Amino acid sequence: MKKRITYEIRGQIERNCFFRIGTAMVRVEFSGGAVNSAGIVPAQYTTDNPLYQSAIENSSDFRNGVIKRGNVQEICDSVECETVPEEEAVDENSFPDVTNTQQARAVLMAGPYKIPLSELQNKHCVRVKAQELGVKFPNWL
Repeated sequence: MKKRITYEIRGQIERNCFFRIGTAMVRVEFSGGAVNSAGIVPAQYTTDNPLYQSAIENSSDFRNGVIKRGNVQEICDSVECETVPEEEAVDENSFPDVTNTQQARAVLMAGPYKIPLSELQNKHCVRVKAQELGVKFPNWL
């Protein structure tokens, strides 16, 4: 199980840090910090690479408390961890992304329905015609 860890440097907006990994030096850019009337947002760096995580956590800045752990997320990377959603019955006459009258009218005027605009003049007419055809708009009130 991998972990995605966000590291934070409080009081900093941006900062580049260099960490030693073996004989190589790696530059890590902490960014996204802000200082405004709402408060202070620390500069952050997020990684799921265990090599980078150990380099940061073995650094003197981490041991001295300059760099701190923020959010830690568990990540599944194996096939057995993946959750496959069950196949739901797809209703061809259901349009969950329709949220207003104009979108509902566009669906009824297009596709297999081809209802003329003259029959879809207001919300009530659109609802009645959709009900006649068995078309459902579950997210439209």
